[in-house]
Amino acid sequence: YDEPELVKAVIEKLGVVNMKFYQKALQYDCVGGVLHADDLGFKTGTFVSPEWIKNSILPWFAKYSCLAHEQGKFFFIHSCGNVFGLMEDLINRVRIDGFHSFQDEILPVIEFKKRYGQRIAILGGIDVDFLTRATPEEVRNYTRGVLEACVPGGKFCLGSGNSWANFIPLENYFAMLVEALIYEG
Repeated sequence: YDEPELVKAVIEKLGVVNMKFYQKALQYDCVGGVLHADDLGFKTGTFVSPEWIKNSILPWFAKYSCLAHEQGKFFFIHSCGNVFGLMEDLINRVRIDGFHSFQDEILPVIEFKKRYGQRIAILGGIDVDFLTRATPEEVRNYTRGVLEACVPGGKFCLGSGNSWANFIPLENYFAMLVEALIYEG
């Protein structure tokens, strides 16, 4: 890292800005929590070393989480990439209530449920690449399998593994929703 003081200053500035925003937003009864989005990795691992993230980024996440919890509200994280080397810290140190962003290629949501589903909520789970390439029938079958594996025990909210993109066929979006509506688990 060529400019550690600059990086530290940017993290501090963003941390303060986020904190002020969350303080303001959490004052409203209609706000049930914070979904903090901060991609920390790519398919094979984190962008920088997990230790650096634990020392530089997670303290801010813990502050946001504490703020939300003090207000009796939830704190969720969205992070793309293989961040599972950070998951125990996110759960135990940051105290996240739930996690969003799932790619089957990294860790399928069903496996995530087995590892972490008793401790935190799962938000999303249907892989965007799959939603893009599959037929509506394949989406329904896959969604049914995810529901059967992830609904028992609670703490599951069905959705896409990442943001909905305009290249996902609309029929596949509806196929996922229909399967959720008829699910009787």
